[in-house]
Formats: sequence, structure tokens, C-alpha cells
Amino acid sequence: MNLFRLSSVLFALVTACSHAHAAEPVRGVWVAGPQHNPFWSSRDAIRAELKTFKAAGLNSVYAVMLLPGRTLYPSARMAQITGVRQLESLGERDVMQELLEEAEPLGLRVIAWLEFGFASHFRPGQQPGLLQFKPEWTARQRDGKPVVKNGFHWMNAFDPEVQQLLIDLSVELLQRYPKLTGVQGDDRLPALPASAGYHPAVLQEFGWRPGQPLPADQDPAWLQWRADQLTAFLARFRAALKAVRTDAVLSLSPSPYPWALHEYLQDWPAWMRAGLVDELLPQLYRRDGASYERLLAETKAHIPEGQQQRVFPGLLLALGPNTIPSPSLLQQWLTANRTAGFAGEVLFHSTGVADRAAVLKQAYKP
Repeated sequence: MNLFRLSSVLFALVTACSHAHAAEPVRGVWVAGPQHNPFWSSRDAIRAELKTFKAAGLNSVYAVMLLPGRTLYPSARMAQITGVRQLESLGERDVMQELLEEAEPLGLRVIAWLEFGFASHFRPGQQPGLLQFKPEWTARQRDGKPVVKNGFHWMNAFDPEVQQLLIDLSVELLQRYPKLTGVQGDDRLPALPASAGYHPAVLQEFGWRPGQPLPADQDPAWLQWRADQLTAFLARFRAALKAVRTDAVLSLSPSPYPWALHEYLQDWPAWMRAGLVDELLPQLYRRDGASYERLLAETKAHIPEGQQQRVFPGLLLALGPNTIPSPSLLQQWLTANRTAGFAGEVLFHSTGVADRAAVLKQAYKP
């Protein structure tokens, strides 16, 4: 298996394209899939929601485009695997094109969010995932069993075919939609549970030989080596996007560090030091003021020097139809961000924007 080594990509980083920046601080919102959100129900619904976002002072929309085994845009690449071009409930609509056409006159950036990343699907009985079509892509843990963590079934993120699929989908999006601002990976791209990676080719690339004991999940050298392989993949992923459009934004929304590294092999400080990130939206999802402010301070301490202007914390706004923070708590979070030197944030997710529009509008007024 030809895995990328960090040492092999450093030269490419020296000559990499310059970072793409938003013209103003990111003040964005994630839009989840149709099963969680009426946003996608019609073009009229998209238009109305975007106007609500704009009125609240938001400027960026992170729109889900990858669900288990399905895309929310017509994808020839996905159809090669599943036989289905896009999520069936969308019919013949091109909702990304609708979104872009409605967002442009409002001055809203649109980023394609590849929500499931290296995860195939969530729990049996949900939407069939890619492993139904490609069982050989299954991630394996130390005992050889499939990797399932918190209900998510994972693909082998070190398999070149799996990696190429994520690259191909991203390139396809940028080529199909010239007005798309960029592409986003999250806590599943690039990511893999620390219990994964126990494939013979991966282990041998690490230096393991048959007959030797397998390294433990949290063995420091094994853990960091696997994280480095994901960082190397990210360099390749970024290069593919920039080859299509140098101004394409690569947005990443990992879990908090160092938990992200120890649990999901996400070494995002290394990503930033290597110049691989245009904007970083760490998921600082908390439900009270004190724990949020502690996590914010911890996160700030891990940001490489001179990189904070690329970081916009992710806040938990709603789960399904339920808005999480009270108006005063949301205001506390926004104030904490400004006090800590963060110029913006991104809200998860959009169903709570209307409920808290007054707070947002006041916070974002010129």
C-alpha cells in the first residue's frame, strides 16, 4: 500500500498555493441533511432560510453534500459505486445549484460539507453506506473486527481507493459548481478511530512484521504514525482541490485537541503548521458557559503562532428542531470568542438560527 509519508510532501508544501481567505470573518452555519432539516424541501424553502441567515448577520453556509452512500448533488463518481447519482428523495432537483443561485445575490459563501467523510454509515437500518457496496473497505480493529465507534461504521482511511473517492467527490463538486467557495471535512475527514488501522499492509508500512505483537491502540509511536498518514493524505487532498481552483477554500472542522488526536487521529495543530488549512472550525460543542470558556482557552493554546485568524469556533446551536442555548448563553459564548480574539464562529446547525436571530443580529451589527 503506497501511503504518503510526511517527509515526502514537505517539498510540495513549500510550493503550495497561497491560502484562500474569506473577505471578512467567518460567521457561518451548518445545514444538515433532509432528515434533520426542512431547508432542502423546496427552492422556496432554501430562499427563505438564506434570507433568515443573511438578516441574522451570517455570511457562510456549510451545506451537507455527503451522507451514507449518497450525495446531495448529481454525482457520476458516486453512481459508479452505488448505481445512484444522488439522494432519491431529491428527485431530479439539483439542490446545490439552487442553493448557489439563491446565495449569490445575498453575498453568502457556500461550502460543500462532506459530512460522513471516512465513515460509511450510522447504525444498521439507517441509510445503506458505502460498505454495503465495498465490504473490502471495512476498517479493522486489533482483533480483526469491523471498527464501529459511537454507532458509526468506518472505512479504512488508509486504503488508497477510499482516499481517492473522497478526493474525486471533492474535485467533482468544484468542477461542477464554479461558484462553490470550497469544500469542508469535519470530525470524520480526515479522521479514523484510534482503534482502527490493523490491516497487514498498513501495519507493515509502520514497521510491524508477522509474528510480532500488534501495537496497542494508544501506543504513542503507532498513534502518531497513523495520524501522520492522515496528515499526508490531507496534503494530497488539498493539492487536488487547488489544482482545480487555486482560490478554493479548504475548510476543516475537527474535534477539540488533544482529544481529536487520541480518539480520531486528527492532529490539527500539525495540519496548521504544515500550511494545509484555509480555515479551521473546531467543534467546541458545550451546553454551558464555564465549560465552553475552558475549552475555548484550551483550544487557543494549541493554535500555532500566527494562525488564529484562520480559526472560527464551532458552537452548538440546535439538535434537530431543538435550540440548545438560551439567548443569554449564546451571547456569553459570542462574547467569550471576541474576548479571546476570535473574530467569528460557525453554528451547528441551522434550525436554531431563526430562534436566536435577534442575538446574532445584535452581535454582528456593523
